[in-house]
Amino acid sequence: MVSIIIPYIDEHDYLADAIASAAGQLDVETEIILVCNAPVIPDGYHPIPEGYTDIRFIHEPQAGSAHARNAGLRAANGEWIQFLDVDDILHPDKIYHQLHHESADVIVSPHTYLFLNGKKENSKWLPADLWVGLLNSGLGSTSSMLWKREVLIEAGGWNTSYQSHQEYELLFRLMSTGKKIVPNDHCETIVRQRKSGSITSTTKSVRVREGIQLRELMWNYLVSKGQDTPGRFDAFRQYMFRQLRGLFRQDAGEAMALYKKYFSKTPFVPRDIHVPGYAILYRIFGFKLTEGMIQRVVSARP
Repeated sequence: MVSIIIPYIDEHDYLADAIASAAGQLDVETEIILVCNAPVIPDGYHPIPEGYTDIRFIHEPQAGSAHARNAGLRAANGEWIQFLDVDDILHPDKIYHQLHHESADVIVSPHTYLFLNGKKENSKWLPADLWVGLLNSGLGSTSSMLWKREVLIEAGGWNTSYQSHQEYELLFRLMSTGKKIVPNDHCETIVRQRKSGSITSTTKSVRVREGIQLRELMWNYLVSKGQDTPGRFDAFRQYMFRQLRGLFRQDAGEAMALYKKYFSKTPFVPRDIHVPGYAILYRIFGFKLTEGMIQRVVSARP
């Protein structure tokens, strides 16, 4: 059986769709657990839509997606766990296809990002070397993954000290202890863009710094184990470079110190930077001048 855990706060416009996609899983025995992460539940509140009789409801007042997911995990009966963010949707065959990998501890898959304007874009997918995918955020997202319950319980569940990057922090802990992570190429999860609001509530500053902190932990682990290959170093630096661009706008001094640490000694070519001509500007002017010019252009816009 698969336990599908749906944390939410008050996103009722998304909740019905999430429940429908969970209930619509084909050829899989499931239980659905709703976890309300609001501080207080109003009197008379009934979150389960009419017509659903096999859904369980839990209230977890301690704020944060990790607390909500852990509450659902403690209540789950399934051998496998599907965490479904309330604004995400599962294809009816998503879990069925992943369960073909019965010997895995976690199955990771890509997802499709649906923008508010209707545009769709598949997520980065780097499964050939799982450490490359982990370092460069290319193994999908929380809802596109499937987890074995006993492995999560053994690991202590989700790390409540992280406000973001939680699925990659959890994958890192599992991979570093030898758990079996298996990629499945089926792209059968839709992650919907939201105008605002999220159970994972965090500022850009926190997200950037937590992403940098986590990738440094990963890289230091690989170095300590003698597993720091050139391909993994490139994946680490590609991710770090993107985060340093965000950090530069918040604290240029801190960003430049990290840049010097990881980029000053060996050549680097940035990829996946969605600024026209960025790689050329970087090659000519370097990181600090290029980012400074971009900041001035952005600030000059009306």
